[in-house]
Amino acid sequence: MIKSTKEGFPKDFSDVKLYVIISSNLAKKPVLETLGDVIQGGADAVQLREKSMSDSEFLAIAREFKKITSRSKTIFMVNDRAEIAKAVDADGLHIGQSDMDIHTARKIIGHDKILGISTHTIAQARTAQQDKADYISAGPIFYTTTKRHEPPVGLDYLQRVKREVSLPIVAIGAITLENIHEIFCAGGSCIAICSAIICSDDIIHATRCFKNRLVNHARFPLQ
Repeated sequence: MIKSTKEGFPKDFSDVKLYVIISSNLAKKPVLETLGDVIQGGADAVQLREKSMSDSEFLAIAREFKKITSRSKTIFMVNDRAEIAKAVDADGLHIGQSDMDIHTARKIIGHDKILGISTHTIAQARTAQQDKADYISAGPIFYTTTKRHEPPVGLDYLQRVKREVSLPIVAIGAITLENIHEIFCAGGSCIAICSAIICSDDIIHATRCFKNRLVNHARFPLQ
């Protein structure tokens, strides 16, 4: 679905390994500088997530994200704001269970864009597949302070959803270099990272460390 002519970058979402979520209220650096660092570190996809920012400010930042990600062939996802995703020609949109429904989102962004949805239960994952989402996120796997209202679903959910859903699955929720092996053991091969990268003192190095672990896992999967 998403095109790329640059070797080493995803051709569509199924090629994504490292998906970085960028939010100004968490990042140690300004968001555009953070974006440049995570791209340099090897992120395959980035998501701009700003729950409290005004539409006008979000739109201005999203336009800059689009310019930068287009040059680097990095997949650019917008969180929640479908009209802005459409306005800036983002590669796709990610919605949560409490955001607009998937059919409305698809009408706004079109069928040539990536549409992802957060899931926390098997029923939600099955519905996302029936409604033709392009991928789902599964989580939060571990307890995360960025989403205190959402209890962790645990590794069992990731294992089960891998068995029952054929869509690309992004494991999310307080994943670190210390616990990423548990994600691999549960069948995960694509992860979304927020705080562990964008709150780091060295964002480029942190991104590279996660990407290297994912690439090595792809080359030498667990037996």
